[in-house]
Amino acid sequence: MTYEVLIVIVVINAFATLSLWRKVASKSSRDPKLNKKAATALWRSDPVIPKHNPPKAAGVEADGIDRQFFADFKDFADVVNWWLADEFSASRFRLQDLPTGDLSLNVDFSHGPVLGRSFAIYYNQTKVGKLEIQSGNGYTTESPEVYTSIEIDWARFLGFEELTRLLGDVALHVTSKDSDEHRNAQQSIQSALTRPLWDNYRILPYDDPDFEEWGELAVRFHGAASFFIDRRDAGGRHESNSQPDLSH
Repeated sequence: MTYEVLIVIVVINAFATLSLWRKVASKSSRDPKLNKKAATALWRSDPVIPKHNPPKAAGVEADGIDRQFFADFKDFADVVNWWLADEFSASRFRLQDLPTGDLSLNVDFSHGPVLGRSFAIYYNQTKVGKLEIQSGNGYTTESPEVYTSIEIDWARFLGFEELTRLLGDVALHVTSKDSDEHRNAQQSIQSALTRPLWDNYRILPYDDPDFEEWGELAVRFHGAASFFIDRRDAGGRHESNSQPDLSH
C-alpha cells in the first residue's frame, strides 16, 4: 500500500468517524448527565495546574534499559503540557505524573509486573483518563523505542476534534514523524474513536430499531491545497528542521 493511499484511507476514516460522532451526540435522550459541580469542573474551569508525583526511581527490579528510560522520560509530562498549553494548540488537556511504576493498560502479567511511567489525563479540572509508556526492547537514548497506551474514561463528554487533537499530539511525541509507526498511530486513533461510538450506535438483533434511521454516513471534502503548494515550492524542503528549545 502506497503512502498516498494510506493517507486517503486515514482521512476518509476521520470524516466517517466525525459523522458518526455527531450522529451519536444528537441522541440527547441518551446523553450522560453531570451534577452542577462536576459540570463546572469539566467544562467551565481553567486547565489544571499539574501537581506531579512521579516514581522516586525505576525500582529494584529495573534493569539498565528501564533505568535509562525512566531518566529520559522524567520530563515527558512537562514537555507535552508545554505543547498543549501553547497558544497554537490551546488545548484544555494536561498530563500529570502518577507515582506508580507498574503499568496496568494492555499488560501481560504472566511474567510479573511491567515497569513504565504513568500519567493521569486531565480535561480542565477533571481526570478523564490515563496514559502509560514503557520502553521497547533494546531501548537507548539514541533509539528511544517505546510503547504507549491511552485510556479515556469520559470520551462522551468530550468533543471529537479535541480528542483527535490530544491523541495526535501524544502520537507526535512518541512516534517518528513521517514513518510507518506514525501512520499506524493515526489509524489506531481513528479506530479507537470509531469503535465505542459504533458500539453505542449500532442496531443489535434484539433491538426494536427505528426504521427511519438505519445509519446515515456522509463524507465530503472541501478546501484549498495551499499547504501542499507551499511545501512543494519551499526552497529548504530537504534541509533538516531545527529542534525546539526545551530549556524554558
